[in-house]
Parts: sequence; structure tokens; C-alpha cells
Amino acid sequence: MFEDFAKFVSENYPNTSKIVEVGVGHRINVAADLKKRLPNTELIVTDKDESWIRAHRTRNIRMVVDDAASPILAVYEGAGLIYSLHPPMELVESLVAISRKVGADLFVLPVMDEQEALLEGGWKKVTRLGRTLGWLLQSQRRRNS
Repeated sequence: MFEDFAKFVSENYPNTSKIVEVGVGHRINVAADLKKRLPNTELIVTDKDESWIRAHRTRNIRMVVDDAASPILAVYEGAGLIYSLHPPMELVESLVAISRKVGADLFVLPVMDEQEALLEGGWKKVTRLGRTLGWLLQSQRRRNS
């Protein structure tokens, strides 16, 4: 599923200068796959676990300690896409606020039994080959272009 997500992002955001993953957790492979597909895109991953970030530093992906509930907005400014894979649903409201403040699209892949929470509010279900990849909330800037 995550490979399909990386393909979706690389096909729909090929010229995006910056993408941010929020709450990377222990899944750095998705960001690494995206960086291979989009080598000219600045890829940033965030997590509030500072020790994990320190232990997993890479050359190609910028890692930042940040809590999306009280974000450092400079990390997200200029991003065309912000995404989070399996975030706690209570964090989604903060993600929406960040994406709106910086004018970025927001992609969320909730845990399967929490998807109904995204049925309202402008979210678009993204499917590929009959599989749900997640939910996309496009920025006002992108909707008007």
C-alpha cells in the first residue's frame, strides 16, 4: 500500500519543491521511497520523539523534531504537500490547521476503522486499483488552479 502511495504522490506532485511527512514514527521507508521518486524535492519528516529522529538521520531526508499539536510553522512553509500515515485522529485537526496556514494539500491515511471521520469537510477519498490510499484535502490555492 505504501508503494502505491509513493507512486500517487510522485505522479500528482512531480514539481513540488517541498513535501513534509508528519509523525514519521518507525516508517522511514515511505519517505525514502518518495525521495528516490522525487530527487529534486526537499523531503522533511517530523516526529516528536527526539531520540528516534537523532538515531535515524539520513543525508537525503531532513528530519525535524516537531509536535504537530504545537507546530513550528517554518518547517511546513513552502510545502506543496503535507502527509501523515496512520495518525491519531485527534491529531488530524492540527494537521488541517497547519496545511491551511501554509497553503499545502494534506493527505491522511487513517487507520482503517477511522476512515468514516473524514467523510465530511472537503476530504476526497483517493483510490488506486480499487484500494483506498487515504484521504486528500486540497488547499484553496490548488483547488483554484
